[in-house]
Amino acid sequence: MERGASYFGVRDLRHVENDLDRFADEGLNAILHTYSERDQTFYEETMADIVAASNDRGFTTYVNPWGVGKVFGGEAFSQFIAKHPETRQRIVGGSKEHAACFNNPGFRAFVREWTESAVGLNPDVIFWDEPHWILPEWFDDDQPDDAWVCRCAHCRERYRREHDRPMPVSEDDTVRQFREDSLLDFLDEQMAIVDEAGVDNAVCLVPVSDADHGITDWERLTANDHIDLISTDPYWGLFADDDVEGFVRESVERVTDLANANDLRSQIWIQGFGLDDEEETYEHIRTATQGSVEGGVDSVFMWGYDGCRSISSIASENPDAVWQTYLDAL
Repeated sequence: MERGASYFGVRDLRHVENDLDRFADEGLNAILHTYSERDQTFYEETMADIVAASNDRGFTTYVNPWGVGKVFGGEAFSQFIAKHPETRQRIVGGSKEHAACFNNPGFRAFVREWTESAVGLNPDVIFWDEPHWILPEWFDDDQPDDAWVCRCAHCRERYRREHDRPMPVSEDDTVRQFREDSLLDFLDEQMAIVDEAGVDNAVCLVPVSDADHGITDWERLTANDHIDLISTDPYWGLFADDDVEGFVRESVERVTDLANANDLRSQIWIQGFGLDDEEETYEHIRTATQGSVEGGVDSVFMWGYDGCRSISSIASENPDAVWQTYLDAL
């Protein structure tokens, strides 16, 4: 079984190698390296060296589009949407939002460049992390309840071609299906590049299954010819009530069932960020980690390494204890 964590923020190879050696001593055998727009622009060769150092130590190496276009998860800004505001998603009222549109040809070309760069780092897996359309209220609490994205010119034109009528102003089931179709088509295009390069594709979806949070039809995604691993991240601090065990079990069963039905691997992510220093926290980590292992998933990761100590905005209150609890539970 893969035992891993996400790794970020360190771009000095000497320090990375020290961390990798420690992770190996702690029993990990897989690592995810974040690869943001900043990394691609300024650290591409450095990142290739970091991935190579991970490969040399026997880690299964993952690379993910950290915050790219702000349509993937991650604490990273997007220079692309700053330089190309015309590519941003548009709310039905016409205002631009803080993420690129999956149907914008300029953004798709940009992500193709990112994908080609990412596979050039020589990882084992490209990890498509929480691909999603944005929710308007994420950036503006004053948005009306019926605000939605995206109604840019490219979305309206594509909708007209596919449905032979103008795109509605009000969000309906057809619009929601159109958005999911567009996202799946976008992923298919990018995953085909990865597949052609001989690298595996993993897709991580948030456990909330609705059109506002990504993809509703997980079965359709897992039937894609280019996907190799299906993943979800049941972060109880974000999505669950008090029943952490039941919440994680449901996620484990979902990904393992889909993986078994489609000859894929399965993966669960354990929350290691934003956690308080209470005994209940550590019980939740043990419950989620052990439940994932016992549930038969192929891969368990924590986001992120050392309890996210280095990202002060989301660091756990006692990151060392969070990290050790995860390692012990594995």
